[in-house]
Amino acid sequence: MAEVSNELQSQLDSAYEMISADEIEQAWVLLGRLEQEYPESAEVMALMGDAALRVGDIDYAIELYDRAVELDPEWSDAYSARANCLVEEFQLEEAETDVERALDLDPENPEAHYVRAILLEMDRRFRQADNAFRHANRLDPDGCPMPMRVTRKVFDEAVQKAMALLPEEFRKRMEGVEVFVSDLPDAKMIEESGLSPLIMGVFDGYSITERSGSDPWSQIPPRIHLYQKNIERQCMNKEELVREIEITLLHEVGHYFGLEDEDLERLDLA
Repeated sequence: MAEVSNELQSQLDSAYEMISADEIEQAWVLLGRLEQEYPESAEVMALMGDAALRVGDIDYAIELYDRAVELDPEWSDAYSARANCLVEEFQLEEAETDVERALDLDPENPEAHYVRAILLEMDRRFRQADNAFRHANRLDPDGCPMPMRVTRKVFDEAVQKAMALLPEEFRKRMEGVEVFVSDLPDAKMIEESGLSPLIMGVFDGYSITERSGSDPWSQIPPRIHLYQKNIERQCMNKEELVREIEITLLHEVGHYFGLEDEDLERLDLA
């Protein structure tokens, strides 16, 4: 990474704190000014990418990380940040290339090891993935927490507990809805749907508002799929696991009731 002046570093630290606190508008104002003052700063571009990623604009984040890499081709963090976004876009080969480059430049880059762990997980090499997660966690315990690993039996028990915590009116109307647990989403489904491979759950079937007595296909029992590895990655203990399953179930049940993503966001279930 190129040398950064104390004055610029202080402002970069401020922008980072704003992004971490979800003060994205304030961060954009500061970063926009810094972009004008330091147009050749890869660090400014990377933080702008972080801000775009924070609000879910993956394509723009990748564009900004591209610019960071162009400005400083020897900066490991720019490659690992881009790799993280490429995983979200299911561009796994490109992500792996960026991870390898990041680790060539800095073998102790925690984000690169963490993204490598996710890639190994997607390749169903679960033991190697957990080794990579542990290494990333040793390098950065706060930024790279270890996934909460449980057996399928324990996970299924957590699903039942989470379902029991759903509002009664939801549980009553969920009769006939089947819940399935898999390690990870099917690659073909991700390719066809354009969904993130990191999704924690998905609703498959017709919503209540779409079901019709004249259409036998709409009478097929709907399914909710939960993805254990993706959910575990967001949790640090069993309580968090149950809560994350509950939130995911509520989100997918919302789709069953015909709610759109905008409705779920308003209910804090996005």
